[in-house]
Amino acid sequence: MKARTRDIVVGSLLGDGWLADFSSKTGKAKYLLKYNDKSLGFLEWMRRQLKELNPSNLKPIAKYSQHYFFTKSSENLGDLRKLFYPHEGKKRIPENIAELLTDPIGLAVWYQDDGTLDRRSKYHWNVRIATYCFPYEDCALLARVVKQHFNIDMSVCRCRMRGKMYYQLYVLSKSMQRFVDMVKPYIHPNYAYKILSLD
Repeated sequence: MKARTRDIVVGSLLGDGWLADFSSKTGKAKYLLKYNDKSLGFLEWMRRQLKELNPSNLKPIAKYSQHYFFTKSSENLGDLRKLFYPHEGKKRIPENIAELLTDPIGLAVWYQDDGTLDRRSKYHWNVRIATYCFPYEDCALLARVVKQHFNIDMSVCRCRMRGKMYYQLYVLSKSMQRFVDMVKPYIHPNYAYKILSLD
C-alpha cells in the first residue's frame, strides 16, 4: 500500500471508516465508508483517493439517504485491522499510531470526519474532534502524536452525552492557525464551512 493511501485510510479509521470481513485464515480485510448524501462529494473524493484499493462504485442506502463504498480485501488492510481492532472487533488506537499518523492529509481526513469548528466570537475559535468511542488513554496518545508530528497542541476534554461521559480532543488556541494551515489544502468543498470562517 502506498504511503498516501495508508495515511488516508488511517485518518478515516480515526473517524468514520472501518475495516470488516477480517479472515484469520487469509489475514485480509476490506475497508468501508459511508456518509449522508449531503457529503456525497467527499465520499466520492475518498473513493478516488483510494483507487489503489479497488473500491466499489458508490452504493445507495435509500432508507437513510446515505451512500457507501467498500474495497477489495487485502493483507495490508488486514494488518491495519489487527492494529485498530485488537479485541473482539472494538476499535482502539494502535500503540504505534505515531508510525501511522504522519502526514497532514491523514489529519485533514480525520478532521473532516469528526471535527467541529467552535467559533463564538472574533477572538475565540477552536477545533473539537469527537473521539467518543475511545478511552482516555487512547485520546491522550493521539494528542501526544499530533504534537510530535505536527507541533499542534491538543487537550483531552470530557463531555457528557445522553447521560454518559466521553472524551474529545480540543485544539488549543495557540495552535489553531497552524492546524488550519496544515489541513486546508485537503479540505473538500463539502466541508469548507469548517475552515472558511478562520481565514
